[in-house]
Amino acid sequence: MIVLPRIDKHSAIEILNTHLALDLSEIGGRMPDTSPVLTYTPVGGLRIDHQRLLDLRKRVVELACQHGMPDRLSNLSVFEGQLARLLHELLPMSPNEASHEEVWSYVTCCWLLDVAAWRFGRDADKRRFIGDVNRNTFRRLWWRAEILGPDVDLTLLGEDELVNITERPTIAGDRRLARTVALDFIARVDRGEADSRMLLMRDAMKRLLRLTPFVAFGALRDHEVHELVEDCFNSAAAALSGAPADAGGRHRSPTDPESSYATSALPSVSPDVVAIPRMAMSDDAPPGSPPTGMVTPDFERVAQTALGIARRVGRVTNTNLREIVPITSGEARDVLQTLVSEGLLSRRGVRRGTYYVLAEPTDRVETSWPPQTPLEATELSDMDASAPTSESALRGLLRRGG
Repeated sequence: MIVLPRIDKHSAIEILNTHLALDLSEIGGRMPDTSPVLTYTPVGGLRIDHQRLLDLRKRVVELACQHGMPDRLSNLSVFEGQLARLLHELLPMSPNEASHEEVWSYVTCCWLLDVAAWRFGRDADKRRFIGDVNRNTFRRLWWRAEILGPDVDLTLLGEDELVNITERPTIAGDRRLARTVALDFIARVDRGEADSRMLLMRDAMKRLLRLTPFVAFGALRDHEVHELVEDCFNSAAAALSGAPADAGGRHRSPTDPESSYATSALPSVSPDVVAIPRMAMSDDAPPGSPPTGMVTPDFERVAQTALGIARRVGRVTNTNLREIVPITSGEARDVLQTLVSEGLLSRRGVRRGTYYVLAEPTDRVETSWPPQTPLEATELSDMDASAPTSESALRGLLRRGG
């Protein structure tokens, strides 16, 4: 492993202020710039020698000239894909060394400033020239090659697609996951399954990111990671085309007994865990007559869930109620407001800061859920206390409010 010289941010900005006012040919004539004071990390490898830096500049400039420098760039994805591999090959440093801004400020401002200015323009954001983590011209390319490895052809991926993989820490931090995403996406493009590449990648990554708080990808086997990624892409493709999620037989439902994803990637429910059944609610249908194919709304269960959250964590919000029960924001608001009107919850905060806590004992009208109307209380006095009611009180309240 090698270590490179470093220059501080102030020195890098001084070089930029001096050189970027010149033409590209003049900037190139001043490379390398040996004027700034250099520092090195005290440990970590051998210091790179001057001849190796000269070879780096020579080969990078040759590649840029092959793609149009100093005129217009001919093929962005091919140029940057090839340059990423070249940088990774010629700068064999540790990830720790490559994570320092001062290293890339030196490489860019002292050796390859003309190439960076040609790629992004001399009036580009200064972060393209100093060593910014996601914006520096060369740092972002080196890391793409490092994260995705030699098996992924970087020339087949566009800028937006690469950003969706390498600039999302929860994805890029797991190289196996990042490489699986890239390879699956490239295969789909080759098969002609991506009508809109950018939209497919963005939608699939959103679905994958929603799994990261709940799925320990590092604990999964290779085929299980592949199945999860494939499932996200299948669902994204179906959503974009307006087809059912299992269109073409490619989408595997997590509840499908034939799917190894269902039996391997997801563990069985532990004995002490209570599974919450999935519910569906609709604003459009009148109470008591849900649309065909929808589950009958269970308002009482939603109310019990809201009260349970408040008891366990001290508060409940519209958002965390919807994370547990798949209902709309309006439906969650109706449930929470009804619980407030019944004296079981108290509202705190305003607007986006609104949350609900259990009402103080002195303020509560009822101490149990669902609350009983006088008529219900009379009827229940002659009935077995364990017999279920035919309709929850909360549903009745919401029906009367509608």
